[in-house]
Amino acid sequence: RGTNMHILDRIQVGMPAIDVAQVLFDQHNLLLMEFAVYQCEERPHFAEAKKKNPKARRSPAEALQHTPDSGEPVTLVQNIADFDKIRLLMRDLKEIDPKATKIASYVDPEDRNRTYIHEALKLISRVRTRVGTCHIPLLDLDIAIDEHPSDIVFPYIKEIAQLLGVGSGAVVNSGKSYHLWGLELMSKNAWYDFMYNALLLDRIDRRWVAHRLKDRQANIRVSPKWGQMPRVAYVF
Repeated sequence: RGTNMHILDRIQVGMPAIDVAQVLFDQHNLLLMEFAVYQCEERPHFAEAKKKNPKARRSPAEALQHTPDSGEPVTLVQNIADFDKIRLLMRDLKEIDPKATKIASYVDPEDRNRTYIHEALKLISRVRTRVGTCHIPLLDLDIAIDEHPSDIVFPYIKEIAQLLGVGSGAVVNSGKSYHLWGLELMSKNAWYDFMYNALLLDRIDRRWVAHRLKDRQANIRVSPKWGQMPRVAYVF
């Protein structure tokens, strides 16, 4: 394994997110990493929908809806060779008929039939090491990729990460916004501090953080959305 090489030397700009997961597995000598298949809707977030349609509404009951990670099919990685089956799983993800599932109520009725729904693959933050359970620090950032120039955005994300205890990381272009991947593992208690502190910051998807805290683990998409594979845009 590549433990004698610094992890920053192994993460390159342009690298697919699934390859980052493989490097993390190898670099940290993990015993177990998990991926889950879930239903992904290519539709605007509620805040975006409100800009387009000020009459968009989401009831309190709908706002509190939560789908636990525990109900989703999980595939285990216990050695490097298992990443082959993860890539095959990602290749074979299926489309889902919009008529066969429920779409968020705030989506404009005219857009519902055009909403693209498909299976997607996500990495679970909780991993097993030789000394116990740890977490990969992951965050869904509320920063659109076309909002500001990269020479402004990337130093800002690096500052956020370091304030949250992430000394080295990768900023991933997820298609329309950015994800943060910490490259060093956190203990369970450190991960909870990381997530709770993230709620105090701007430009974090706080609803995503709340859902992940309810699950007691985070997750981040590694398969394509909006026609784009999540790829590393910046490394620090």
